Amino acid sequence: MASSTTLAPHTVEMDQLCIGLHVKLASWAGHPFLFSSFKIRDQKQIDTLQSLGLSRIEYLPHMSDAQPSRRAIDPPTVVENTPADGLALVELMKEKKGRIETLNRDRELIQVAEHSYVKTANSVRAIMRLVGSSPALAAQQSQEVATRVSEIFLATETPFVHLMGDNISDDSNHFHCLNVTVLSMILARAIGMVDVGVMREIAQGAVLHDVGKVLIPSKVLLKNTEMTQSESRLFETHTGNGIKIMQPVENLPRRVLDIILLHHEMIDGSGYPQGLKGDAIDRPVRIVSIANAYDNLCNPRIRSQARTPSEALSFMYKNESAKYDTALLSAFIKSMGIYPPGTVVVLKSGKVGIVMSVDSGDMLHPNLMIYDAAIPKQQAAVVNLRRDLEDSVVRTLRPSALPEPVFDYLSPRKRVSYFVANAQPN
Repeated sequence: MASSTTLAPHTVEMDQLCIGLHVKLASWAGHPFLFSSFKIRDQKQIDTLQSLGLSRIEYLPHMSDAQPSRRAIDPPTVVENTPADGLALVELMKEKKGRIETLNRDRELIQVAEHSYVKTANSVRAIMRLVGSSPALAAQQSQEVATRVSEIFLATETPFVHLMGDNISDDSNHFHCLNVTVLSMILARAIGMVDVGVMREIAQGAVLHDVGKVLIPSKVLLKNTEMTQSESRLFETHTGNGIKIMQPVENLPRRVLDIILLHHEMIDGSGYPQGLKGDAIDRPVRIVSIANAYDNLCNPRIRSQARTPSEALSFMYKNESAKYDTALLSAFIKSMGIYPPGTVVVLKSGKVGIVMSVDSGDMLHPNLMIYDAAIPKQQAAVVNLRRDLEDSVVRTLRPSALPEPVFDYLSPRKRVSYFVANAQPN
């Protein structure tokens, strides 16, 4: 006797709906709810569902907190929808349309950030190509990039930190340098730094911090296995190489040169090239060293060793805190949020999403792209955890733990890259 592997969906009559029941609507367009699958949280949602003209509705027992209500012994009296009910539904559909328009503006903001990211990354790529032949011109162009990036953080009260798409980043060094620049600005802003000159010098130093790698053989830089001791020593010469390249440039700020030479120095003296400790390392250098370490953990040379954003922050705090300025590391962790962009999360409602951006003024409620099979991937909503969902995160997931359809939909980034934009409207 053949057995079917496909179980019929669980359905209930509309008068059996109750708070805690997780329901699933057949389509996304014909109802006023932001999602087609959700847990009923109040009587208003029940009333709205019952006004849709449906006779039965699917529910998901494994995601529900309650059992369907028992039906009355006598059949329920059929009540025709009144004009007032119709008007209420129209208003709810109008409200949904407004929320979708807000979500579309949020998506456009991410697209603006991605456009700026690509433009800036191309500028950094050009700088890296110039350092060997024309370091003075590279310095000039790096100053222009530093001015543009620092002005974003100086011009807005609550910059949004956005996750960039995999299609606009690769394993090239210029993407690492841009990531470190953005992360350094995030940290500098988090500690209240407002000095225009210092912000620009930190950004310029971050852009140029790895210029010495142009003198390291590609077979070492791109090696996808552990380096030998001799290869590690050769790699560590990139800090000194950077100074040899850039020191002859006239008027290059001392702070920028310090960042190039000392960005691998650690507070506990375990760094290189000089083994400096504590206050012997200038604060801007400490800022860039934290940003550099974080990006290297998220985007390591050996891809199999990559950590998720939250894992990287946790590792730095639990395992390497002695290496960094404690106050700066705490500020950096706080500025990236509990769930940094790129983190895959499971919500209390059972929904799964990826953090797309965080508002520096509200770190506990990031913006998420939510998996919903009823909504095409290209139209996937990027929603705010508080404004749109009234939900909460219960745990994070490694991307490898996602079912294949969810993984393909959310597209967890192979490389974690960030850029910023002005605060979006509420």
